Amino acid sequence: MYTFNARIRYSEVDRNGFLSPLALLDYFQDCAIFHSEDVGVGLKYLNERNIAWVLNSWQIDINEMPRFGDEVLVSTFAYDFKGYFGYRNFLLRDMDENILALANSIWSLINMEKMKPQLISEEMLSAYGICDRLDMEYMDRKLKIYKDADINTAEKITIGVHNLDTNNHVNNSQYVHMASDYIPLNPEKENRIKRIRAEYRKQAFLGDVFIPAVCKQDDKVMVMFNDSSGKSFANVEFTVSSIL
Repeated sequence: MYTFNARIRYSEVDRNGFLSPLALLDYFQDCAIFHSEDVGVGLKYLNERNIAWVLNSWQIDINEMPRFGDEVLVSTFAYDFKGYFGYRNFLLRDMDENILALANSIWSLINMEKMKPQLISEEMLSAYGICDRLDMEYMDRKLKIYKDADINTAEKITIGVHNLDTNNHVNNSQYVHMASDYIPLNPEKENRIKRIRAEYRKQAFLGDVFIPAVCKQDDKVMVMFNDSSGKSFANVEFTVSSIL
């Protein structure tokens, strides 16, 4: 297991002083990249081979978000590889090693020149190694639209440079950040996010236009980012403690 220490910065907290969902995803993503760098298969290695890891899905279960100034341990490890798929767990813990959040993720290795999946090499498999997967509930990576739910279309979003990462596509955490704006505020009780699920269907690039479609059911909010023809870029679902 790969781990780094961090302290929650003011720039990473929400309006209530807790670590924001976007910052949590960034911690997990950074941890995966640090892991790759430190075992010799990081960004330079990938760029030289015109390959990249592209995220298929997130499932993040949150027990408790840390507050501004808290010190935390951020950890990750690979638990399986199949063909061009990689499976990776994440942990966020306090300094007493209590689990604050844990996650499952599925990735695809993509040849960026051909824009096709590429088999994972023995060199990469050896570098990452394998650990036993976390004891958690593993949800299906595909999100299903709620039966009989009302779907409301929101204002379109045009992708800008600030949404892009080093692969020149919309970074996975940006979808979650944008989707979180559609969680309704409860003036009597602050909504607490208990689970985040995200399914990534196709890459989005500079100038692409999202047409968000939002639906709610019980304690869940789903945001579907579609193009003008109705095809999906990504779907994001939040399970929250309360919804208006």
